Amino acid sequence: MRCAPLALVSFVAVAVAACHGASPEQVSMADAAAPPAPEVTHDAAAERGTPARETDGGRSAVRDFCTGAYTADIERLKQKCAPDDLRATEAMARAASNLCFSDISAALSRSRASFDADAAQHCVAMLRSKLLVQSSETDTLFQHFPCDRVLLGVQAEGQPCRYSVECKDGLSCVGYAVGVDGTCKKPPRSGEACERQPFGTILNDEAATLHHPACASGAWCDGKTCDKRVPAGHKCGSSAACSEGLACVMGKCAPRGAAGGGCRTDADCAFGLWCDQSADAGTGRCATKRVEGAACRSNQQCKGRCDVPAGLDAGPGEHGKCASVCGSG
Repeated sequence: MRCAPLALVSFVAVAVAACHGASPEQVSMADAAAPPAPEVTHDAAAERGTPARETDGGRSAVRDFCTGAYTADIERLKQKCAPDDLRATEAMARAASNLCFSDISAALSRSRASFDADAAQHCVAMLRSKLLVQSSETDTLFQHFPCDRVLLGVQAEGQPCRYSVECKDGLSCVGYAVGVDGTCKKPPRSGEACERQPFGTILNDEAATLHHPACASGAWCDGKTCDKRVPAGHKCGSSAACSEGLACVMGKCAPRGAAGGGCRTDADCAFGLWCDQSADAGTGRCATKRVEGAACRSNQQCKGRCDVPAGLDAGPGEHGKCASVCGSG
């Protein structure tokens, strides 16, 4: 199974699990041997906003943060991972760290964002001390406090921007085109122009919109225009269009299915489940992922991965066996 680079925006342990087809919610960020993270409040971080000021322009602090964040769980995983899985984890940690350093450095190079070295230190300490379990397919460490306070926009309303992350909290960047800056504005209302702006490889849509909503409350951005969110029971073409807490399940906005609920794809099921269509060619049923040793035909069925003998992966039937990945079960 080939790993896409975007897998690295999530927790490294999750990235290696995805690389082998492991269920991401089974492999979490933790390091029981690390000291507790120093306590810090949201208000304190917001008031501080301390940018890195070092002789190298803060580059060493950024590098230390990225390396620390993406290797925070390595020691614990050494006790759980098979040698091949551990090597893959360490390789992805290095790659993720490099992407993180490159993206944050690019954001700082235009002097439209600041790097909060204190928040960065607290983020790494938290990742080393706390069991941080992924809650969705798109969950990344940059959606968790204080990691979400590491990169802070400094552009005020009305000032130029390329990405929303360059704007101050609560503002989004609207109107950017290649070679032409956009403007930091309050989130557009329904019917107004908007842009979905993940930043590089470290801030996906969900992380970018945490402090920089693409649209005002009650609306979502289809890439060009803010539209009203779709309520429960109404037709939809994307989960992003549905009201808060809902997803586009079999063509209608609804909560994602629990075990036993109807489905057509894995995305119709709650995080951690898969869509079992073996009993019904039309509508499947959301099912719990299988444990090590169970029969399988695809990675999606297993808590870890599905090992299928060569030559049998294209045929019908469940010829593989679920294998554990770093203690997934």
